[in-house]
Amino acid sequence: MEPAGPAVTRRRPAPPASGDLFAAAPPPATAARAPLTVLELTEALKAAVEPRFRDVWVQGELGNLRTQASGHLYFTLKDAGATLPCALWATQARRLRFEPAEGLAVVARGRIEIYPPHGRYQLIVTDLEPRGAGALAVQLEQVKARLAADGLLDPERKRPLPFLPRRVGVATSPTGAALRDFLRVLHGRYPGLPVLVAPCRVQGEGAAATVTAAVQALARHGVDVIVVTRGGGSQEELWAFNDERLARAIAASPVPVVSAVGHETDVSVADLVADVRAATPSHAAQLVAPVKDELAAALAALRGRLHRAVSAAIDGRRRELRALKAELADPAQAVSAQRHRVEDLLRRARAAAGAPVSGGRERLDALRRRLARAEPRARLEALRRRVDAAARRLEGWRAATFRREQVRLTRLQARLEPANVAKLLSRGFALVLSGGRLVTRSGAVAVGDEVRLALGEGWLDAAVTARDRGDDPVPGRGQAGASAAGSGAGSPGGSTVDSTRRQD
Repeated sequence: MEPAGPAVTRRRPAPPASGDLFAAAPPPATAARAPLTVLELTEALKAAVEPRFRDVWVQGELGNLRTQASGHLYFTLKDAGATLPCALWATQARRLRFEPAEGLAVVARGRIEIYPPHGRYQLIVTDLEPRGAGALAVQLEQVKARLAADGLLDPERKRPLPFLPRRVGVATSPTGAALRDFLRVLHGRYPGLPVLVAPCRVQGEGAAATVTAAVQALARHGVDVIVVTRGGGSQEELWAFNDERLARAIAASPVPVVSAVGHETDVSVADLVADVRAATPSHAAQLVAPVKDELAAALAALRGRLHRAVSAAIDGRRRELRALKAELADPAQAVSAQRHRVEDLLRRARAAAGAPVSGGRERLDALRRRLARAEPRARLEALRRRVDAAARRLEGWRAATFRREQVRLTRLQARLEPANVAKLLSRGFALVLSGGRLVTRSGAVAVGDEVRLALGEGWLDAAVTARDRGDDPVPGRGQAGASAAGSGAGSPGGSTVDSTRRQD
């Protein structure tokens, strides 16, 4: 949208006097005259009113605001006493420099039109401006709001200026003091820096469009930075730099843009959208170009630092080279050391390569030995050898045991020889047995008991016919008080045994 300056301050023609619209009206209809149709009356009013109000200015508050899909705006202008229907076609609506809103006080310019199908009149608006002292502020705030919604006021999108531009573009009036101040400071800081000036109007009707065209032309001509500048002035004189189309052209520039409009206290939309804001044209020159002498001094200082750094680096490399030469005084020694190292590595490599083979061979030999031990014929032969060895050990044990037991038996026999009963019996002794028990005293049997007499050869069964009291164990030796028993005769105190010899 192109603001054409503060419209509320321009002189508007005074509204034409309406006069007596019906001064030449015919006399009232009589019964003899035919009545008018609605259309005829409406057409008569249209022909009488529209030519008289082809260009009028009307002020009031916006109400019943409606925006159609086609872009047409319909609203009413109202005050304390009346309302006026209005229509603003899309072609004129797109040229508005502000956003219409309910309750906003405006001044509308247009023509009165009577629409016969509806039987009402309306104002066809051709221009619409905010009314009062806040009109410019309203337009400015609405422009800022739209730019902010599109992210054009975001500080993160601003680009840094080039360190040393090859060519500087300036969009300003070629006859203004701003250009002279800018060039004086710029060439004082860096003489000979190329400057391309795009002439444009910086105030009044159409200024915003010429500044926009200048910025776009400079971007096409390959400058490294663009400066948009003009001197100080009133808000109305600087109003062209609040134009929305100019702001969008600055934001779309492929190179950084510096805005230096007015004095330091003047802040325009161009200042907000530009990559860098300068307080004055002279300040813009200081931001765009460095001081050539300072650059030369800094370059000389850097050259000296570089020379010293290179010299120090070369000296350090020379010292390292001398140290290396001292270490390599005898190349044959270094070669010999490397040869020993290579031989050691080869030996270790061979050992590392042969270790798996050697280990595999050892494992294979162990498996072969285990397999040989587990072979049936070998195991059978081993078992046979074990059996033979066990038999030999058993035979030796038996022989040793038999000899030992034979000696023991011989000793026991020698010990038992004095107690041999057979020998005693062979010497004339006898054993008396009664009921299978040995009789050792006469009181153990009674007269009439049968006993067996074991002799040196054979035995005898006998019956007891008499017995003594057992005081004297030696037979035939008489004792006083011996009693006779039984019916057979015998020596006193003895016993008589009737025996019958039996042979086994």
